[in-house]
Amino acid sequence: MDSDSHIIIDQQELDHLTSLWKLQWKKEPQTKDLKAIIDNYLRQEVFYREALKIKLDHNDAIIRKRLAQKMEAVANDLSTLMSPPTEQALMDYFQSNQSLFMLPPAVQFEQVLFLSDEPNVETSISQVLKTLQQGEPIPETRSQKLAVSNNWELTPQNIIDNSFGKSFREALNTAPLNTWFGPVDSGYGKHLVKVVYRQDSTLPDFEQVKEYVAREYEYQSVLQAQDKIYKDLLENYTVMITADIPDLTLIEGLANNQ
Repeated sequence: MDSDSHIIIDQQELDHLTSLWKLQWKKEPQTKDLKAIIDNYLRQEVFYREALKIKLDHNDAIIRKRLAQKMEAVANDLSTLMSPPTEQALMDYFQSNQSLFMLPPAVQFEQVLFLSDEPNVETSISQVLKTLQQGEPIPETRSQKLAVSNNWELTPQNIIDNSFGKSFREALNTAPLNTWFGPVDSGYGKHLVKVVYRQDSTLPDFEQVKEYVAREYEYQSVLQAQDKIYKDLLENYTVMITADIPDLTLIEGLANNQ
């Protein structure tokens, strides 16, 4: 049989691959890690050999890994020749992968900031809270304190976390609506807060996210097409694993001849 169609992973080769893996991850690989190590090696070896077949190495002193990457790039280019998805295909993908496109929970709120080192800060908080609860507007002296906006339109919870901290956001989640309360601590200081509206995680209208759906659809389609090309090419090779691997049954599908 043609040696070019045989890929043998012996103990020496596996030990080398495992050593490289341990250098990167600083731990011993488990069986599932060995599967990934071998699969990555086979992917590189198959694309490397296919790259040689179509002379990607001609007049180019590129190492094996680079050649494999070039061949994989060629496979990627081939996969992108697919016809653009139809409107119905995008809609079906959107409906089948709703978790990818869900909008996160969000809160609309107002806040008044008090710096922790202000003189008589507790008294000031108490006085302002009383006037706010009576329906008075936010005092001019409390407008845009530290350039932090008093009015926050519907804001995703992760942005609130990044801006004020998790405990601040948790206070917003449990507060009654349209009622001034506080103080609530953040990295800025202390806040009086009024929650205007809370929105649960929701699926947006398809037209709102159509461009994002198309990009995600194309990305996943390319990955699937490239993986199919790799598996089809792998069928041209006989893979022999002679290295000692515990529980080899967990490494299914990588070797077709022992």
